[in-house]
Amino acid sequence: MKTLLHKLFGSSVHESSDQLQGLPCPVSIHSLKEHHRRALIGWLANRMGQLLHVASCESGMLIYVSFSKECIEQNNGSEEDCLIYLASCLFEWLEKGQDVYLHIKEIQLLDKHHKCLLDVYEEIKEDIYHCFPQKQVETAEGNPDDEVWQVYRDVIHAATQKKFLLIRESGISLYKQGKVLCEATIKERSDIPKARDLAKQKLHSIGIPPSKIMSHLLIISEAITNILKHAIEGKLTIVETDSSLHVLVEDKGPGFQLKILPYTTLMAGYSTKKSLGQGFTLMMKMADQVLLSTSSKGSTIILVFNEKVGAKHEVVV
Repeated sequence: MKTLLHKLFGSSVHESSDQLQGLPCPVSIHSLKEHHRRALIGWLANRMGQLLHVASCESGMLIYVSFSKECIEQNNGSEEDCLIYLASCLFEWLEKGQDVYLHIKEIQLLDKHHKCLLDVYEEIKEDIYHCFPQKQVETAEGNPDDEVWQVYRDVIHAATQKKFLLIRESGISLYKQGKVLCEATIKERSDIPKARDLAKQKLHSIGIPPSKIMSHLLIISEAITNILKHAIEGKLTIVETDSSLHVLVEDKGPGFQLKILPYTTLMAGYSTKKSLGQGFTLMMKMADQVLLSTSSKGSTIILVFNEKVGAKHEVVV
C-alpha cells in the first residue's frame, strides 16, 4: 500500500501519513466512467486547493478523497468538502457543455473560491474537452447554411440596433481593403502598451481629434487585452478607407460559443470575470459598429469608426 500511495502522491506522502490513516476506505467502484469522473473531480479540487495553499493538497490528498465519498452533491462546511463540491459542479458544467463562465458568475461563493475556480478553469479550458469526446463545442461560426447561426446573427443585429453583427470568415477581407496604418503582434503582456502607443501615433498622424483618439484607444485596449486572456496570440491591424477606419483584432483562441453571444452582446456587465468587465457592450458604445467572425480556430473582432461626417458603411453579410 505504501508503494502505491508513493506512486500516486509522490515522496510527500510520508508527511501526510497521519492524515491518510484518518480517511475512510475508498468506495467500491466498478464503472470505468465513474473512475474517470472521480479522478477528474479529485484533480480539479486538488488543483484549487493548491492555489489556495491548502497544505493537504500538496500531496494530492483530495484526489484520494474524491474516491472515498459515496456522493459529492453539496458543500458540507469544511474547506476540503467545499473544494470537492466546486470541482463536481465544474465537472458537470463541462460534461454538459454549458457556459462555465456564466455558472461561476451566478454561484454564490467567497471571493477566494470564486477566483480559484475561475483560475483552474482558465488553466484547463483548452484541453479539458478532450476528456469528453462525445461533446462538441459549437462555436459561433457554425455552418454557413445553418439556420440557427443565421437566427442568432439576425436577432443580435436587430437587438443591438445594427451595432453588432456576426460575419463569416470570408467577409473579413472586405475590412482589410484600404491603407494599412499599422500592424502589431500580441504575444505577451508587454506587447499591449506597445500596440496601444503605435495605434495612438497613427491615429494622431491622420488627424483624428485627441478626444476621439482616447475613446478609440479605450476599446482597442479592451480588444487586444482580451487576446491574452482567452487566446494564445493575436494581431492588431488598423486600416484607413475613404470613409472609415477599421480596427481588426485577430486571435488564435478557441472562439466564442454561439449560445453565450446574446449574454456578451446584450447583457450589460456580462463578463468572464467577477469584476464585471464591459467587453462588447463598451465596444458597441464607442464604435460605430462591431463585427465578429469566430470559429474553433480563432476570432476576429472588427471595430468600425465612421470618421467622416455622414459617412455610411454598407455591411456585406
